[in-house]
Amino acid sequence: MAGLAGLASLVLAGCAELGAIGLSIGAIGQSAVTVSRGEVTIAGPEGFCVYPFATRDRGTQAFVLLGNCAAITRSEEAPQPPIHALLTAAVRETDAIEVASQSDLLASFLRSETGRAMLSRDKNAATVTILDSFSRGDVLYVHARDESESYAPGMTAEHWRAFLDVDGRIVALAVLGFEADPLSAREGLSAVRDFAEAIRRSNLPPSAEAQ
Repeated sequence: MAGLAGLASLVLAGCAELGAIGLSIGAIGQSAVTVSRGEVTIAGPEGFCVYPFATRDRGTQAFVLLGNCAAITRSEEAPQPPIHALLTAAVRETDAIEVASQSDLLASFLRSETGRAMLSRDKNAATVTILDSFSRGDVLYVHARDESESYAPGMTAEHWRAFLDVDGRIVALAVLGFEADPLSAREGLSAVRDFAEAIRRSNLPPSAEAQ
């Protein structure tokens, strides 16, 4: 249970401001960044770039925020995604749980009162509803709603998350929509799937990439 609790804290970090975790890294306009002792690459789907000043890396734990490349670079020539959203990735070294083999356990924990409380910005399980959760391959997908009063201003309460294993780390992803232009459930799921696939491909060993 301690391992699951730690992972839930990581999930919450995917939507929180982790200013205390370390120094910002990266350069404006890049579509990927390497964190966690240089062993995990976080890459976004087409049109998404890393916000370098919001990226935190402390070796055992990291946080990456991605948004519209054109908005970040202030260049009309930069690529833009087909949706209006922010993406987050939280990385944590852990040997307490493996998504590929324990996705059902993790999904059950996130539905529990303790799990939902940890997902809530207000630490109140009543504010969080798990709308759906399922596994595809080695990735766990979760559709959730957080109606906490302190939820990020301007962002929709409904959002998609994904969890996957990368080189001995758990990577927790989130796709956050904007109230001004909310994502449909299908758009959110498609975006988080594309995000997970971009990270999976970016972390393949050279021999696997060549196949």
